[in-house]
Amino acid sequence: MSPTQVGIVFCLAFVTLEAFQAVYLGTVFQNVSSFLVGAWVFGISVCGCTLATLLVRPNEIVASIRAWKTVVALNVFAALTWTSYFAAVQLIEPAVVFTIFSGMVPLGTIMGARLGLPEAASPSTRASQVGHLTILISLLVLAAITILGYSGFVRGGMIDALVGLGLSAFSGGCTAFVILYSVRLNTRGVGPLAQFGLRFVLYALVAFTAFKFGIDDKAQETPAGELTLIVLVGLAVIAFPLYLVQKAVPLVSASVIAAITALGPAMVFVLQLFDGRTHYSMLTLTGLSIYMTGALLAVFGTIMPKAQSTKSAVIYLEAKTEHSDKVEHVSGQLF
Repeated sequence: MSPTQVGIVFCLAFVTLEAFQAVYLGTVFQNVSSFLVGAWVFGISVCGCTLATLLVRPNEIVASIRAWKTVVALNVFAALTWTSYFAAVQLIEPAVVFTIFSGMVPLGTIMGARLGLPEAASPSTRASQVGHLTILISLLVLAAITILGYSGFVRGGMIDALVGLGLSAFSGGCTAFVILYSVRLNTRGVGPLAQFGLRFVLYALVAFTAFKFGIDDKAQETPAGELTLIVLVGLAVIAFPLYLVQKAVPLVSASVIAAITALGPAMVFVLQLFDGRTHYSMLTLTGLSIYMTGALLAVFGTIMPKAQSTKSAVIYLEAKTEHSDKVEHVSGQLF
């Protein structure tokens, strides 16, 4: 497999685990503090990955210190992402949260390009532009469905729906900047393992502090055995998927990562059917169908020009080689 194909496999694995995560955490966080789980999962990730980096790749720690401004920006956006996402998934239908979150990643990448971040790129082909516009339309449709009460789940009333939608969009937009700053940090010599350890320092501290102050307290104590299981599953469905997408960063472009990340909501919709708190909603499925159409167009428009450029380059090289062979053959006959 080529590096690009490996990167795409990492992205697809990331999307699959993220889909399970959205449904699982949406259920767990009804009874357990999201900050308690977040502090444990990301605290373990920070300690483990940073220690491993110090032992096997200490030069990357040095590189991260030199690029400290990028590390700080990465921490801020990562903290904003997970604080808002964990709150959103408690309030509204997991498929809606994940769709809006995922859709805002490529749209946030466009915003990054408008702000002048060199790692970001706006859609350059007609198919990609139509795809991104369709994604935006689908997000507005899903928002309307949720606000009007036709989605599969809202924990409270219209206010909860609005807050959940806003947090979902905000977390997705922040994730786009996490990806962009990860790309920048990678070009400065800080690899996936080091980044995974360093990017969640701020969130781990915020989560621990918030839990101590009783923010998102569910008014019931979680048994140690149950919490241990939740943390272990959390490491598998929160930390590991993020490591996979981090591994994909040096292999494929930020635009490709953003486009593929937008393909997961259908998986969430299927998985949430097994969750008792979420009802089947045909309108949600309609919104997801619009979204999937846009996401596929965006992926097609992003990847195909690169494939065509590669094919053109191969044809050019083959033609050039054939021409050189003919010249050598004629030269041999003349001399």
